Amino acid sequence: MHHLALIAGKLILVLLKIIGRNGGSLPGKVAVKICPILLKFFKYPQKTILVTGTNGKTSTANLIYQSFEKAGYKTVSNSRGDNIINGIASLLIKNSSLGFKINADVLVLEVDELTLAKNLPYIQASDIVITNFFRDQLDRVGEMETIILKIQNSLLNYHGKLYLNEDDPNVNRFAHFVKNAEVITFGVEKVPHSKEKSEEAKEGRFCPVCGNELIHDYYQYSHIGKYHCISCDFSSDLPNFTAENINYAQKSFDLVSKSKKICTLHYNLSATYHIYNLTAASCLCINYNVDEKVLDDMFTHFHLGIGRMETLELKGKNILLNLVKNPAGANEILKYIEDEEGKKSFIFLLNDNFADGKDISWIWDVNFEYMSKLDNMILTGARAYEMAIRVKFARICDNISVEKDIDKCIDTLLGFDTKLYVISTYTGLFDIRKKIIERGK
Repeated sequence: MHHLALIAGKLILVLLKIIGRNGGSLPGKVAVKICPILLKFFKYPQKTILVTGTNGKTSTANLIYQSFEKAGYKTVSNSRGDNIINGIASLLIKNSSLGFKINADVLVLEVDELTLAKNLPYIQASDIVITNFFRDQLDRVGEMETIILKIQNSLLNYHGKLYLNEDDPNVNRFAHFVKNAEVITFGVEKVPHSKEKSEEAKEGRFCPVCGNELIHDYYQYSHIGKYHCISCDFSSDLPNFTAENINYAQKSFDLVSKSKKICTLHYNLSATYHIYNLTAASCLCINYNVDEKVLDDMFTHFHLGIGRMETLELKGKNILLNLVKNPAGANEILKYIEDEEGKKSFIFLLNDNFADGKDISWIWDVNFEYMSKLDNMILTGARAYEMAIRVKFARICDNISVEKDIDKCIDTLLGFDTKLYVISTYTGLFDIRKKIIERGK
């Protein structure tokens, strides 16, 4: 049955190419329908790297993928973010022989949390990177503890390398429960933005070992930081790899392993959450002897991708486009905007389609209140009026308007003599981005 599934997937790829389409996840969707455990039959490269977590998995996976590619490896990756079973199956079908051998030296897969929990037994992974866990899409994923336990159970028989974010108690917990893997931890030293107290939504408040309260020495953002349990020995320790001497002005940091400096790396986006992504990617690549000069050059010129701090130009003006999907990610983007100088206006597009998450209650955990006064806010999307209520309560802008027509939103935004931003949930992002690009042409 698995041979039939592979052949069907490859035939669909050929037909789609003939009619001028790239295929997307359709070949995988059909193949998995024929053989639900199709991933089990592929012959994976020795370097098969999986990246999962709530935020940062796309950027981290692409950092790893591009580093190996620049180092001269033949590398395959789902770099566009097709991270559920159908998209991953399509990628493997496209890049494998009829004998199921994947034609690559290195395979890098961004994997959705639910997909990892369900399909890890079928993938011969050499390395797994886990970035962080935040509350996200409750209607699809469920409560955060539920998905963490599913992933934890799937890792019990895993024997490869497991890269864990030491600064996230929700991730660090795996080191206590997953006994067969080789655990390698990473973290970021205290930065100027770190706080001793945090008003942000904190999902990692309780010890995963004994259930008692965790005490934070400081917070980097949300519940990420340094912590210890009041009742047992669970705590953040010195990671195997740490980003130290972070210089936001010069955009550089030192990668340090157990107090020994390995190299200095440069980057192009001064945001703490991005430094975590860089640290995760660099420690894995260094373990595979990727040259530090390759990493430095790649990190310096790395672009986060569609809708991730992406600058679009329209009529001589720059618009910064950002995807949001949960409170933690939204708070970090708002911090970045708050730190920008000058007057600011933005569009906030809020949808509640399946891919966005039907439950939009998360907008009440976003700290709009900590922003300075904005000049203008244009609210759009299926749930624009609920968003209007939220920002009205925040009292951060006197000029709030609701406009369901995307073209009119863009016209209105362009009329402001300020810095311009677009923040959007997943399904609205591609629509508004396409309209901005087409009008720019």
